[in-house]
Amino acid sequence: MKKFNVLLVTALFSLLLSFSAFAGEWKQNDTGWWYENENGTYPMNGIKEIDHNWYYFDKIGYMKTGWYQFEDGWFGFGESGACMNPFDYNTLQPIGGPHEGWIEYSGSAEATMRDISNGSVVRYNNRYWSDPGAYQEEVKYEHDVAPAEIKNRFGLADMQF
Repeated sequence: MKKFNVLLVTALFSLLLSFSAFAGEWKQNDTGWWYENENGTYPMNGIKEIDHNWYYFDKIGYMKTGWYQFEDGWFGFGESGACMNPFDYNTLQPIGGPHEGWIEYSGSAEATMRDISNGSVVRYNNRYWSDPGAYQEEVKYEHDVAPAEIKNRFGLADMQF
């Protein structure tokens, strides 16, 4: 009887392990992309983690890109749909930012204090955030023209073999 139980348990485990693991699947039509779960349902009206990335789905289930404000802050979703916000190291969930387009800031203590005082950095959701527009340098050229392209001043005749 004991051998029969061992055989039965072994057969059950073998049967269970032989099934393929089902996973969801991305699908697309003329309206956009959606994700179909393994059970045939799809996420709607919220954020869902898929393959270690977070995506936002609208009320009818289509993936959205761009910036959206939720109750815990702004979240940006790139062209691939994946969330661009930093992640909480404990929960592995994205953290909302204070304003549309703001990015996580990591400057020296001196720079952080200076940037907080001028308003280009704020503390929100236990992180420092930076206005990306505050750090874009405008390149100006003399006479409003770009410098001439540098040309190679050496030719084949200058090479020694």
